[in-house]
Amino acid sequence: MPTTTLWQNPQHWLKRRMRFLHRSSLLWRRRAPVWMGGILIGLMAVILAQGSHLSHELFYKAYDNSPLWALLMTPLGLGLSVWLMNRFFSGSSGGGIPQAIAMLEPGTLTLRERILSLRAAIGKIILCTLSIASGASFGYEGPIVQVGAAIKYSLGRAAARHHEGVTRSLILAGGAAGVAAAFNAPLAGIVFAIEEMGRAFDQRASGTILLSVILAGLTAMSINGDYNYFGVALVTLDPGQSWLAIPVCGVIAGLIGALSARLFIRLTHQLPGPLHRWRSRFPVGFAVGCGIVLALIGIAADGMTFGTGYWRARDIIEGAGGLESYGILKLLTLFISYISGAPGGIFAPSLAVGAGIGLNVATLFPAYPHTAMIMLGMVAFFSGMTRAPMTGFVIVMEMTDSSSMIFPLMLTALIAAGISRVICRHSLYETQARLYLNVQREREARREIDHTASRT
Repeated sequence: MPTTTLWQNPQHWLKRRMRFLHRSSLLWRRRAPVWMGGILIGLMAVILAQGSHLSHELFYKAYDNSPLWALLMTPLGLGLSVWLMNRFFSGSSGGGIPQAIAMLEPGTLTLRERILSLRAAIGKIILCTLSIASGASFGYEGPIVQVGAAIKYSLGRAAARHHEGVTRSLILAGGAAGVAAAFNAPLAGIVFAIEEMGRAFDQRASGTILLSVILAGLTAMSINGDYNYFGVALVTLDPGQSWLAIPVCGVIAGLIGALSARLFIRLTHQLPGPLHRWRSRFPVGFAVGCGIVLALIGIAADGMTFGTGYWRARDIIEGAGGLESYGILKLLTLFISYISGAPGGIFAPSLAVGAGIGLNVATLFPAYPHTAMIMLGMVAFFSGMTRAPMTGFVIVMEMTDSSSMIFPLMLTALIAAGISRVICRHSLYETQARLYLNVQREREARREIDHTASRT
């Protein structure tokens, strides 16, 4: 069919051009929030990462000057974080991942406006950085999932309010982009969105997730450079070593991870008697008390349990000595940090705990590659705790640039996840999300009752 030119039929040509411009503008308006969201998530991941690393260094500078500084900084930092959360940022509580997963549930429109607001995202960044600055065992990778979901949802709020599928796509894409930018692991971000957040994955969300992950990852990489989270691990296991190392690491570290998940779930539901009453009545005082315990453990452990665990895990992988007790002590401080009520993630600290457990298992096999055993411990503990084996082996592989270990990591993750299914009826993040949603709905109902009573 011949094309109409301007000179042949000016009116028809103008109408066609106007229709084309209108359709193009609609397409740009639909895609602009996806592009803007991905770039903003990458920037927020950089800000949170740099802020966390800087606050971590400042804490250790004070600690190196005198370990007694921890007895002041850790309690006050956690107490201030909880006070600010309750006073100004009520939507910023928790680790971030359960909150994002909970917002995928239908019928949570009112909660989404609070949990996935830009106010909650800003509060999450501030409070998480403050918690890490206090020396608590928290990470920023979990909180960036909620921050990413909040940015995506806020930019696409108009469409999300009218279509549940759009809402799910935005939340999944925001969470995946956050993980990809935080760990410099784009494949792990995509796998995390499908396996952990999107139990009922909508194929229509794949394009949005992929584009968001690419933009967020490129933004973070353009600022931080191309790096590996835990360095480069050029190591492999011989077939003769794999048949023993894989099941031993999978069973031991996976079992500890599964038992840890059960304890996390129980602590999420309710603390033991007097502790629960203390935290309910005096949340700030309880956080201060947890900070004192964390400070005492850290001082007794010569400072190795403070912070996210990123540097210690890297030291373990690179063969530093004197860290044989790190795994169990870091797990203990992770529990105490979690029950304090301060916002912070357990995603990255759990990998550090796994590195410590892998180090302990490696002592049983002195002839085996040290680094390989540690990596197996990391993926086994993480998979046992979260019951997300694909995310586990992909994220460890990407963070260490160790594609040669893909099959050992994969098999270890599957063994650990299988053990976790036997011990835990439901996965950690899924259960935490359900409990969080129940608590939030109860609070909303009480607010509605109080509001009705005040009007009458």
